[in-house]
Amino acid sequence: MNFKKALAIGLTSIGLSMSAQASDINVGGVIWDPDSVNAFPDAEDFFSSGNLFENAVANPGDIVNGFGIFDQFNSDANNAASFCPGCELTFTFSMELVAFTPISGTTGTFDFTNLMINIYVDHAPNYAGTSATASEGNLWLSLQGASNLTGIGTNLGTGSDTGTGSALLNVVGGLAASNFDTNGEASGTDLVLSSSFQPGGPNGMLKGGFELTGNSIPEPTSIALLGLGLLGFGASRKLVTRK
Repeated sequence: MNFKKALAIGLTSIGLSMSAQASDINVGGVIWDPDSVNAFPDAEDFFSSGNLFENAVANPGDIVNGFGIFDQFNSDANNAASFCPGCELTFTFSMELVAFTPISGTTGTFDFTNLMINIYVDHAPNYAGTSATASEGNLWLSLQGASNLTGIGTNLGTGSDTGTGSALLNVVGGLAASNFDTNGEASGTDLVLSSSFQPGGPNGMLKGGFELTGNSIPEPTSIALLGLGLLGFGASRKLVTRK
């Protein structure tokens, strides 16, 4: 085989592998492109955000229960219609208060343990800002706190709480478990959660927002195509060497 033919095979193989890397991931009707990301740090290929509601707590051992909906996937604007066409991605969560610790005046730190998050894809969208409608559909991803959710806020434990916090998460189940079980974050965890809360939710609840970031693993077909492309490129190099 001459050099031009071998080079053509190699370039075709690389193109095949590149297209495999750039292909969208579709899990249960939820679609995202890991190469089109609005995330920090840039090394990560998955960014999502949305809004949430949760009950306020005051004493150690009290349980926070909350729920919400995703409205952004790898985008800097609401793109729910494109990442979940004909469906909605909602979630419920719970965690237990360890302590509110005063710092100065109305400012203090907070510490929550036993964080659990269940994310659902529902192909009969009907989310109405309630826990019941946030837990309908198929379990898409189940996450467990690998660290406590900690942060800082004001008026903690008063029902007028305002604050921001973060936690490391491990994947423990769901349709998309194999796509996010990367061990790519600190201490071998899978995803990073950042959240905020403030007064103003329905029925005396707190309202807030969140960001869930990390990396995602392509579908097995894409990985196979990538391997095939690299194999073809290696074969073309061998043919050129023999020539």
